[in-house]
Amino acid sequence: MYDLRSRLIVPCVALLAACALGLAQDPEPESPRTDAGIRVLSANVRYGSAKDGDHAWKKRADFMLASIRDAHPDILGLQEALEFQVDAVRAEFPHHVVLGEGRDGGDKGEWTALLVDARRFTVRATGTFRLAPVDRLGEVGWDAALTRIATWAELADREDGGRTLRVVNAHFDHRGKQARLESARLIARWAAARPSMPTVVMGDLNAGEESPPLDALRSGGYRDAFRVAHPDATEVGTFHGFKGGRAGRKIDHVLVNDGVEVIDAWIDWTEDGDRYPSDHRFVGATLRPH
Repeated sequence: MYDLRSRLIVPCVALLAACALGLAQDPEPESPRTDAGIRVLSANVRYGSAKDGDHAWKKRADFMLASIRDAHPDILGLQEALEFQVDAVRAEFPHHVVLGEGRDGGDKGEWTALLVDARRFTVRATGTFRLAPVDRLGEVGWDAALTRIATWAELADREDGGRTLRVVNAHFDHRGKQARLESARLIARWAAARPSMPTVVMGDLNAGEESPPLDALRSGGYRDAFRVAHPDATEVGTFHGFKGGRAGRKIDHVLVNDGVEVIDAWIDWTEDGDRYPSDHRFVGATLRPH
C-alpha cells in the first residue's frame, strides 16, 4: 500500500510552494475565463534532449508553446518533459503553479507535471507516485522499460464555491504490456481508495481505446471525454512521430468519472507544413464537475 502522507501538501504548504515557484503571493482572485467549464489539456511534449533534427526542441519550442497557449488550459498535464521544458511552459503561464517532480527524484528525469491556474484553484493536496508494485525511487514496474510515474492533485475551485476536483496525470510505459495494464489498475485502485470526488485521469497511456489498460480504467468507472463528445469520430490518431496525419490509435486520453460532465473535447491538429508542436497530438476537454 502506498504511503503518500509525506507528499501531501495542505493549503498553507501549497501557498509556500507556489511562492517558491515564482507565483505572486496575492494572485488575482479570478481567472480571465468567463464560462463555467474547466479546460484541461494533456500534452506529451517529446523530451527536449532527443536528437530530432529539424524537429529538435529548440526548433519547435515556440510553436509548441503557442499551441498550448491557444488552448487556454486551466489545468495542464505534461508528459515526457524535462526540467527546462517545464520551466519554459511555466514561463508562458506565470499564474500557473507547477506540481510534481522528475521520475528520478527532485528535478531529475522526465516529469508528468501538472500546471494549475492558481487564480482559479487552491491546491488542497498533491503528490507523485511510481507506477510500480512498490512506490520507491527508481523502481521499474512489472515489464516496463523505464520508471514511470503519475502526479496527482486535489483542487478547490474558487469559481465554484470551493468544489473539489481530483486530477491524475500519467505516462504509461511504451514497451511493457503488463506494465500498462497494471498501471491502469493501480490508478483505478488508488483513486477508489480515496474520498469520492469528481476525478480526471489524463496522459499518454500508450494504449489505444480498445485495449486492456483502457478496459481496466472503464471498469474503474472512467469514460473517455473525447468519445462522450464525439462518439463517431474516426480520425483520432494522437501519435504521428513528426509525420503528421490523423490515422492510427488514440493513445493520449482525458478520462473522467461519473462526477464530471463533459461539455466538449478535442484533439489539437495544429501543424504548419512539416512543423509540429510535438510528435503527439495534444488532447483536451472542457469539463464541469457535478
